[in-house]
Amino acid sequence: NEFRMAVNGIFEKTGLLFNLSAYGMVERIVENGTLSKETETAVAQIKEKGIKELLNDAILSYKTPAPSARQNAVEKIWDALERLKTYYTLMDKKSSASKIVTDMAKGQSMYIDLFNAEFKALTDIGNNYRIRHHETTKIDITDSKYYDYFFNRCLSLIALAIQYLK
Repeated sequence: NEFRMAVNGIFEKTGLLFNLSAYGMVERIVENGTLSKETETAVAQIKEKGIKELLNDAILSYKTPAPSARQNAVEKIWDALERLKTYYTLMDKKSSASKIVTDMAKGQSMYIDLFNAEFKALTDIGNNYRIRHHETTKIDITDSKYYDYFFNRCLSLIALAIQYLK
């Protein structure tokens, strides 16, 4: 514990946005991001094992200091988004996603439209950029900072949605 505090003091003093966790892992500190302790707690409470694993993998990769890990984090969070759409297993994917949106929106049509548009926009991003698909026709992500944007945008919707899962 004393060693960890000393290392974290060095990180802070030198302005490095890293933290040595109690588990001995160096984690990246992301300022102005969507990822919070509250979000991580909500992820831990998800009942569906596959979504929980994908989100935990995404979060772990996102916190890793290596810039190359952010690509993996974005891919995993997009996989979690796609799996989230099938959360209600007694329904087809479209009906399950519709139920999630309706529950998030509390039945209010303006919010249903908003959340449907965001789910569609994120699906389109995942299909058109080199996130989930790697064909030569996909748009390359040319700046590593874009991964932070994509991760936080997708996590923001997922973090809200999981609060309404039953």
